[in-house]
Amino acid sequence: MSRTFAFLALLLAATGLLRAQTPAPATATVDLVTVLRLAGAEAIDVQLAAARLREARAAADSATWALFPTLSPGVAYRKHSGQLQDIVGQVSDITKESVSAGATLGVSLELGEAVYRRLAAKQTARAAEHQLDAQRRQTVLAGAAAYFELARAHHAVTLLTDAVRNAREYRAQIAQGVTAGVAFKGDELRAAAQVSRIALRLSQAQEQRRAESARLAQVLRLKITEELLPADERPFPLAVGFEARRLDDLVRIALARRPEIQAAAALQQAATHQGDAAAYAPLYPTLGAQVFAGGLGGSAGSARRDFDGSTDTLVTLSWKIGAGGLFDGARQDGARSRLRQAELSRAKASDEIVRQVVEAHAGIHYLAEQVKIAEEAVRNAEQGYRLSLERKELAVGVVLETLQSQQDLIQSRLDYAQTVGEWNKAHYRLKAAIGE
Repeated sequence: MSRTFAFLALLLAATGLLRAQTPAPATATVDLVTVLRLAGAEAIDVQLAAARLREARAAADSATWALFPTLSPGVAYRKHSGQLQDIVGQVSDITKESVSAGATLGVSLELGEAVYRRLAAKQTARAAEHQLDAQRRQTVLAGAAAYFELARAHHAVTLLTDAVRNAREYRAQIAQGVTAGVAFKGDELRAAAQVSRIALRLSQAQEQRRAESARLAQVLRLKITEELLPADERPFPLAVGFEARRLDDLVRIALARRPEIQAAAALQQAATHQGDAAAYAPLYPTLGAQVFAGGLGGSAGSARRDFDGSTDTLVTLSWKIGAGGLFDGARQDGARSRLRQAELSRAKASDEIVRQVVEAHAGIHYLAEQVKIAEEAVRNAEQGYRLSLERKELAVGVVLETLQSQQDLIQSRLDYAQTVGEWNKAHYRLKAAIGE
């Protein structure tokens, strides 16, 4: 038995030693302004959208360069040995060599396809610009929401830390009364249980604060292992002034400003150009041109003889019939389907924006009432807790009443912090919804 106790003691000591040697995570303080700036620039989603924009612009530039001819300088060597048929049909055993040097200017241009492809690519690049703007706004909103959640969790840790200290002091006072024989042992146990409950909630709040810190660091692309702390010690309700604005005006502003609508309109225009390409591009001819300018030399025995200037020119106009050309009904059906999808996507984006505005506007309206209710609850809980302490000091109150008053005060303050955080997030959601 003694060996078992010794082993347990060593195990507990080792655990305590390891816990003592575990370094605390580094902390950094961040404010809302910094969060908004970093979220709009450093977030991965924003950088991905910026990369897609560069890709779309490159595709538009490539479509423009396709309208210009290509220049291919080079040198060619050719040798033939063996049977060869001449122009009248006779076959002879011939050996000959030739060398050519110069540049070939070549054009193979499907006029209709090139024009409409360029128009569609320009609209796609424009849509990518608006999508980058939309992604930046969404990331800024996510950063603001993460900051408000971190502020709420940090405030909860602060409140519960004070509550644990007060509960322990109250338990110590009751323990002294029990020792002096003027207090009931059961009251001390109730106070001890209260300490345990609050300590448990404090540990949960600390865990939540660490999780919210990691989420915010991920959005901002900061060091996730470093714990972020908000600059605000407690959440303050924002006053933006949206409450007095009519819902219809907000919806109208949102539909005019939101980059998602502009991106959907650009994609719809690109689909329109693709449809025009399917319908009208095959009517344009395909232009083929090739001009070689340089020198040519050769003979039956050596390629180094008779080298002199040489020029060849070839120009063609042709039309394509069939797949990808005239009478390709399947291609036109596909283009009409893509255009319809783009129209529906634009309508869906419009409906989504209206829903976001209505939801955020309603959230602000109802959360304004909830903030007032939470403030009143805190005032009542604080007054009730003070009266309970006064009754205890006058020896007319009971321990259970004081413990319940303390619990009500803690919960009312946490509810207020939660409500203020939701109020602030609702304001930022409405700002984002109307495109500000």
